[in-house]
Amino acid sequence: MIRILVIQLRRLGDVMMTTPLLRQLRRAMPRARIDLLSEEASRPLVGLNPHLDEFIRMPAHATLVDLLDMARLLRARRYDWVIDCQGLPKTALLARSTGAPVRVGYGGRWWRRPAYTARHVAAGAEYSARDKLRLLARLLDGCAAPDLADLDLEIPVGPEVRRAGEAFCRSWFDGAPVLPPARPDGPRRWPVAALFGVSRRSYKVWPPEHLVEIGRRLERRGLRPFLVFGPGEAEAALRVAAGLGPGALVDYPVPGILVLKEILARCALFVGNDGGPKHLASASGIPAVAVFGHVHPEAWTRPDDPGQRWVATASSSRRLPTAGPCEPAATLAELPVEAVWRTLERLLADLAPLFQPGKGVV
Repeated sequence: MIRILVIQLRRLGDVMMTTPLLRQLRRAMPRARIDLLSEEASRPLVGLNPHLDEFIRMPAHATLVDLLDMARLLRARRYDWVIDCQGLPKTALLARSTGAPVRVGYGGRWWRRPAYTARHVAAGAEYSARDKLRLLARLLDGCAAPDLADLDLEIPVGPEVRRAGEAFCRSWFDGAPVLPPARPDGPRRWPVAALFGVSRRSYKVWPPEHLVEIGRRLERRGLRPFLVFGPGEAEAALRVAAGLGPGALVDYPVPGILVLKEILARCALFVGNDGGPKHLASASGIPAVAVFGHVHPEAWTRPDDPGQRWVATASSSRRLPTAGPCEPAATLAELPVEAVWRTLERLLADLAPLFQPGKGVV
């Protein structure tokens, strides 16, 4: 039996982007043992993933002692293949320490060369899930080429989580759902717009007053604003809600990440910063418009989904060219409301007849 280790330590969006690779790896190697090395925060996203045999917990903010202990553990497991989906110095070190005869990772930096037996060098900006699949192509080396169009983010949830998401919406969104499912097998949706305006990383935050204006305009379209936030972010969300009408939903108990995914699946629309909630919305199949500054928009927006749109500053594509137009703004603070609203209006027009300008949701 072939033993395979996949390394993706952190950041919820990155872990979600790894799930197409896990699915196709299992498809190509149905009898292999497939383990994932990641930090504890990732466990809910992959806890029910049918393609994994074991989740190996890496301590957050690992010390040198932690790294050495993990290196010994991984070497003792005698992996045959290793796929490093992150390409950090410590993940490259861990990949090398396994002693696996086949180790695949990202090339381009001199210190990565001893870590891997095969390397993938990105030719330009590409959706992260597809870019990770190219690692799998290097691993399989033409034996069973991965399907680069199979990009669904796979985040399985149990019936208890589904019921919790439904109960939240019935309790907090009021009234009966009036929109059809985002996907044929999905839940019906409420006329609610999820707004995400907070982040622990300041370079990802669009000014709250801009998001407030977007929320007001969506309210006039008949969409109730739902302010999305996580633990420790309630104060920032309340500042956004203060500029909206009394119908804005913000004072609610913070749900777990899987319940949030089920809640977002029952919303009509997502608008806001790049981050974990944006990827949860994408995984749920609902339309979304995300604002980007500093990070490249095409790396985090599924290219074959017309419901996923982005608005970015010129600084987002400074290192790599982008196929789409960027706004002439150096920072998110300079990104105007009208740029985002134009993109939203085009999206709402494409979603007709669900949304009727001036008539609310029908």
